[in-house]
Amino acid sequence: MKTYIRKNIKGYYIDFPNEIDAEYWAGKIGSTYEDFRAGKWILLSDEQVAFHTEHPGASISQVISMTLPEPYTRTLEDAKAEKIADIEQYDQSSFVNSFDVLQNGEVVASSWLTPAERANYRSSIDAAELVGLTELSLYIGEIPITLPVQTAKLMLAQIQLYADQCFIVTKQHKAAIEALESVEAVDSYDVTTGYPAKLSFSIN
Repeated sequence: MKTYIRKNIKGYYIDFPNEIDAEYWAGKIGSTYEDFRAGKWILLSDEQVAFHTEHPGASISQVISMTLPEPYTRTLEDAKAEKIADIEQYDQSSFVNSFDVLQNGEVVASSWLTPAERANYRSSIDAAELVGLTELSLYIGEIPITLPVQTAKLMLAQIQLYADQCFIVTKQHKAAIEALESVEAVDSYDVTTGYPAKLSFSIN
């Protein structure tokens, strides 16, 4: 039995009792992967057939060359890149970027203010102070609340300082990861440590 491969055959592989007629298929018989891509018949050797049997998932080029790609080896740089991504994801998650609002001792909302939102509220507080208002209405998540202007100002300052501290911790984690010298050390590094306790604000 002779095993051939050809590009325009469904499944690429076909068996014949004997070799095909070289005169009839003159110019249409080859031996390389480039020949296969050109649509020529490729007669597989016994070794190539055995390779295909042992590695049924191998590509045509791999069967012809009887070689498999080198297995992927995860490098230290790969591990560091993955861990840095973990740090950034954790830094942006609600585990870090959130604070609780309590009313009568019960959590009524968990929310966060982005840098843009903090800047907008800062402008609102400045405007309220400038015109002499004593209270300010704002939204925390989906909850509208009214606070004394000074309370809102203190709340915003605490959120800003908390965000600054978290930023510093994240930068420190990244620097620590870059200094590690083994994949095992990187994999075991805990990206969740060192962050300040989440803030909570009571409103009545």
